[in-house]
Amino acid sequence: MTDAAQQKPTLSDAEAPPISVVVIGRNEGERLVQCLQSVRAADYPQDRIELIYVDTASTDGSPERAAPHADRVLRIDPDRPCAAAARNAGWPIARYDLVQFLDGDTLMNSAWLRTAASAIRPDGVACVFGRREEADPTGTILRYWTHLDWRIPPGADQPCGGDVLFRREALREMNGYDESLIAGEEPDLCFRLLRTGRWTTASLDVPMTVHDIGDFRFRQYWRRGVRSGHAFAEVALRHAGSGRGFWVRPNWRILAWFVLLAVAVAASIVWWTSWPIVAWILFVCAQYARYCLRERRQTPNWKLAAWAGLRYIMAKPPQFAGLLLFLSRRITGR
Repeated sequence: MTDAAQQKPTLSDAEAPPISVVVIGRNEGERLVQCLQSVRAADYPQDRIELIYVDTASTDGSPERAAPHADRVLRIDPDRPCAAAARNAGWPIARYDLVQFLDGDTLMNSAWLRTAASAIRPDGVACVFGRREEADPTGTILRYWTHLDWRIPPGADQPCGGDVLFRREALREMNGYDESLIAGEEPDLCFRLLRTGRWTTASLDVPMTVHDIGDFRFRQYWRRGVRSGHAFAEVALRHAGSGRGFWVRPNWRILAWFVLLAVAVAASIVWWTSWPIVAWILFVCAQYARYCLRERRQTPNWKLAAWAGLRYIMAKPPQFAGLLLFLSRRITGR
């Protein structure tokens, strides 16, 4: 990605291509209304925006809330409700060749569509996305951890998240998102596109959306970490033959921690000493210090750097549990 592509471009109203915005949601309440309103408030010609809301079996009246703001409201009730199913229901009915996906608990930056429409113009760019940030990121430690989870380095060939502007042509070629994945369907789609050699993706260092995690508890964060570990393993295995090493390093990082722990426990039992386990604990402490120092280079606040370092440590156990869950399912054929 060139420096010019990272800068905010100037795109006149006459040059602005029509865009279909597909918002997905399930029981998002008032956040959904705010999301749809943020699209209507975008710095983009409104006559070139088609706004579609796809609802997945909400019970809080979300379709009725969306109706005054959206051009179309589609209700689906799949056997296994998931974001992939909702997006796959939305993009085929979109009228335009560019499709912007949004989650119903986000607010879109008013300048995003103009920036994204300019960045996706070069041939071969399948999708573009910017920064997703958490609302009130320093309100709680879990909010800050979630805020950091959204970080994707800027540049070419990066995997996207849920909020992204896609070419319909690329979605059609890949048959959309894989609904069989329990998580990681967005990176999987990007990896499939990159493997063709004809498509690239673009991560822009500009604000795109603000996400509201709501009343988030540690149990929910743990479960999301388990899904993350499951996705790392499953998606990496699917693309193991590509020669691109998609998501190989995250899996090795997760495994290394607990292989070392198993070796330390075994050594302690064999030699009847606690020193191997103490050495593993010192290794974890050293990693924590390294993470904190790395984050300190990006933030002037030591407290936030310490929170960020703790996130890397706390993410490992649920991700390892998710990796083991995938391996057990793979072995048993479930």
